[in-house]
Amino acid sequence: MKWIFYFLFLPFFSFAQLEKEKKVLAQMVSACENLKSASFILTTKERTKSGKIEQGDEFVKLQRAPVRMYVHVYHPNAGAEILYRQGEWNNDLYISPNSFPYINMKLSPNNLSVRKNGHHTVCDIGFDYLTNMIKHYQLLMGDKLFDHIHLSDTVQWELHRCMKMEFDYPDFGYTTQTSKDGEDVVTLAEKNFVSEYMIVCANKDIADVHDVKAGQTVRIPNMFGRKIIFYVDLKTMLPLVQEIYDENGFFERYEYKSFVLNPIFAPAEFTAGYKDYGF
Repeated sequence: MKWIFYFLFLPFFSFAQLEKEKKVLAQMVSACENLKSASFILTTKERTKSGKIEQGDEFVKLQRAPVRMYVHVYHPNAGAEILYRQGEWNNDLYISPNSFPYINMKLSPNNLSVRKNGHHTVCDIGFDYLTNMIKHYQLLMGDKLFDHIHLSDTVQWELHRCMKMEFDYPDFGYTTQTSKDGEDVVTLAEKNFVSEYMIVCANKDIADVHDVKAGQTVRIPNMFGRKIIFYVDLKTMLPLVQEIYDENGFFERYEYKSFVLNPIFAPAEFTAGYKDYGF
């Protein structure tokens, strides 16, 4: 009789689980889009092309619309400061390096001296980058997206009770594309909604995000990751931990620590002349 019960109620359980996954994902996206401002310590762990895991720590003040950002780096390059004001300074970063050449400078977020082996630019800090990816794959896959999403029991992370959401994509792999004139890794990643640095890692003849020539055959991931794990804070519904894997295992992890939701910043806090900064 147990097997009869199982087959009678399996469709109901499957539908209920699907609706729960849809609800949680929708709540997470809505929370990200409704965020006005935040302050936090961002801890990053990223696998470089050589296989080394590099860690970074920085304090961030973020205003979302228009984007205003102040970053104080703890590690590496301790003491470096960055300002970003969307639509100003040609969308460059204003940087105090706190090291040689000891002068403030304006540089593109994609400048290699700024990015080094970083998977993302400063402008990707926050949740808009993530929600744009999710929306793309929802449009692309429809309800099939939820075949790959699993919700676990709540977990404790720092002082937050979180729901663990896991996206598992066993069909992860690579396609090839021929780069056009004017394209680089950044534009190819944006066009395909995948990770820039994952493209760099997947191509032996590409050293960095600018190292692409017209007519070059480039391997492109068919998904943002093989496996993606979110810790969604049950109070704010924000994904305070994001961990991504590729076919070789761990790829990157981002933790939003000491998170303060929607603080009120004075306009001066996004200027170089603010009293607490060292520009």
